[in-house]
Amino acid sequence: MVHFDTLEQQGVTVAGLSGLDDGDCGWSPRTDGQRAAYLRRCGLEPAHLVSVRQVHGSRVAVVSDADRGCGANMDALVSAPVADGMITDVPGLPLGIMVADCVPVYLVAPGAIGLVHAGRKGTRQGISRSAVNALVQHFGAAPETLWALVGPSAGPCCYEVSEEMARDWRGKGLPARGCFLDLWETNRRQLIASGVPEGQIQVSGCCTICGTTYHSYRRDGGTGRNLAVLCR
Repeated sequence: MVHFDTLEQQGVTVAGLSGLDDGDCGWSPRTDGQRAAYLRRCGLEPAHLVSVRQVHGSRVAVVSDADRGCGANMDALVSAPVADGMITDVPGLPLGIMVADCVPVYLVAPGAIGLVHAGRKGTRQGISRSAVNALVQHFGAAPETLWALVGPSAGPCCYEVSEEMARDWRGKGLPARGCFLDLWETNRRQLIASGVPEGQIQVSGCCTICGTTYHSYRRDGGTGRNLAVLCR
């Protein structure tokens, strides 16, 4: 389990990411116990978790107390919003997303937070920019007051795609080295373009594929998920 002190120093109670040592925290009846144990170690009540039905898109949902518990288990998840990002201004409402090479992006504003699942498709569609815009639109957050973290995920060292995908990526002016895409820098640029000060954006720099701390879809053949959590 990793806690991100930079964000927790901005007033949130928990900003963290589970790893191999926490077991598989994915959506499955067999993993409910591991996910619940991880959340309790974070000081969070598993039955209160809010999540989304992730579809590798760029939609950002506004969640409230009415959504509390929609991420508690697989049965509850059917009532969760279909989206790949969440924002809220409710204190004590824990947000959680599943990742295993995709990028977890954490956003903290005075009085509001956001958590994003930025896969290749969502990143290409600008989900980090959408999340910042949603915080501005719904909660009146000023971009210059935001703090952001681009979390552990597939790094530019290892995230290789087909030549066709890489060509499409580069054609959009997005950073890549040959067929290796840079999701970290792409999301960082989106945050900066949205008005978040560069000095208030942290990139973890930890690659899930070549590292030994987190589950990786590519390295492990699709088994195991990391749970990113954020709560104010």
